[in-house]
Amino acid sequence: MMEGKITRREFVRSAAVGAASVASLGIAVQSVESKESSTKPEPGGSDNMSDKVRIAAIQSNRVPTCSGLRTNPFSDEFSMNDLLLSIERRIAWYEGLFDQAAGEKCDLVVITEDFTRLSSCMTFLDDRSIFQTAVKKQTPLILERLGAASRKNSMFIVACYFALEGDTIYNVADLFGRKGELVGRYRKVHMPQYELWQVTPGDSFPAFETDIGWIGMLICYDQMWPEAASCCAMNGAQLICHPSAASLKDFHMRTRSKDNQVHYISSTGRNSMISSPLADILANAEDKDPVIVHADVDIKGATVADELFWEYLYSGIQDHKERHLKFRRPETYRVLTEKNPPLSNQYPEGGVANTPETIEEVYRKHKEARQKGMRGEKVPYNWRW
Repeated sequence: MMEGKITRREFVRSAAVGAASVASLGIAVQSVESKESSTKPEPGGSDNMSDKVRIAAIQSNRVPTCSGLRTNPFSDEFSMNDLLLSIERRIAWYEGLFDQAAGEKCDLVVITEDFTRLSSCMTFLDDRSIFQTAVKKQTPLILERLGAASRKNSMFIVACYFALEGDTIYNVADLFGRKGELVGRYRKVHMPQYELWQVTPGDSFPAFETDIGWIGMLICYDQMWPEAASCCAMNGAQLICHPSAASLKDFHMRTRSKDNQVHYISSTGRNSMISSPLADILANAEDKDPVIVHADVDIKGATVADELFWEYLYSGIQDHKERHLKFRRPETYRVLTEKNPPLSNQYPEGGVANTPETIEEVYRKHKEARQKGMRGEKVPYNWRW
């Protein structure tokens, strides 16, 4: 099924097509401002405006330069060359969007989960080398090109993709700094069972210090566990960036922001959003595509109450987040870290489809469903919760 590997020269030549990005394709990228402000604060402004930064989510489902490429391994027409070309062209597409965001004076942008679109390969088990080859090819390329884009635009970029570390593949969110450096990496912790077929989960929720504040990252399925956002916040995050294949609901955004006293950005295929520690939705991309939504926020000062807030009077602590931290009762939370809490007694042991036999059975049904979908037939499965 696999064809010969594409050469570097072919990759570079394909960039002539892939780099026909946003502007040269004549595609209008909409920019949606938050309801808070319509102009980027300038240094030295009044009313603490100099403390504000512009944070953004890029929402883009369509990459016109990838139209017609045969990148689905479940199809008999699959081409390995096309898959590798699509990686190059998707990177070039986002480079154009980064330039657009820089033109909007954004300080930080977040793009969606798996922005090079390798998820079909990840779940294709007939030939695991397809996914492994693509990940090996894209890892150094993304680090080089997105680092250069960050440096060019003096802008933080949070990018989510499958990355190879040694012989291990992770689903990562990388934070690139203004000078193009890799500030930090988050490795997705919570994974649906099918992702575990070829990807290894991470084991921590780090936060990274930057000139705009402390930044933490989550990915997609992490949204189902409130502990994930809490761990980011306890590690210092003031802003959580959440690339996701599945759209986060506004109640997820509001709740995670309010509970953890953080700004929150999701970048998904629909309804990419930005929310505040007050549980306000500051920007929503809705169904626009492609689009950049942004908000001007005071990340470092957003959790400080006014001087007449009752709880400030009683506690003597003006910062909500500081008060929540100092009033915590961690000795009462032990059940959260027990491997077998009392709830586990309500369910039978095992049951997870993680044996070779159950994986084979699940994969057979998965493959049948994917092929039915390609033929336009109705697939019985859905993602409704």
